[in-house]
Amino acid sequence: MDFRIAHRFPCTPEVYWKTTHDPEYERLSRGDDVDTDLLETREEGHVTIERRRVSPRKLLPPLMARGVGRDRLSYVQEVRFDNQAYSSVWKVLSDVLPDKVRCGGTSRVVVVPGGCERIMEGRIEVDVFMVGGAIEKHILGELQRGYDNAAAVLTRLIPTGPT
Repeated sequence: MDFRIAHRFPCTPEVYWKTTHDPEYERLSRGDDVDTDLLETREEGHVTIERRRVSPRKLLPPLMARGVGRDRLSYVQEVRFDNQAYSSVWKVLSDVLPDKVRCGGTSRVVVVPGGCERIMEGRIEVDVFMVGGAIEKHILGELQRGYDNAAAVLTRLIPTGPT
C-alpha cells in the first residue's frame, strides 16, 4: 500500500527543520501513547542517522493480534536526516514477523506560498494471509494520526514574528 501524507506550515523550511529537531517538539509530538528509546545517533557530514525503538501502547484489534501472534506492534525506526536538503529517508524494522512486514519511505520539506509543506511518501507491505491488508490499513491510520498530531504540535511551536 503506497501512501502520501502532507501538511503545510506557516514558516520557512529552515524554521520547520530547526523546530522539529528540538527536544521539546520530540517530547510533545510523540504523546503519551507510545514509548521510544534512542538506540543510536551519529553524524556523517550533513546527515544525521538515528535508530529508535518505538513501542506503541495501543493494543491491536483482536483479529489482527491473532494474525501476528501479539497484541501490540513494536519496531525499530531508522532515519537518515539530510540537514541541508531538509529531507529524510526512513525504514521500519518490525519486531513482529520481520520477514513479512516492510515499511519505509521519504520525507521532504518544500517551499510553498505562505510557508512550507512536509511531504511524506512511502510504502507499507504486510504479507500475512487474510489480515495483511487490514494490518496495512491499521498502520497507515496510526501513521496518519501520529503525523496529524505532530503537525498540530509543530504549528503551536513555530515562532511568530521575525526569525
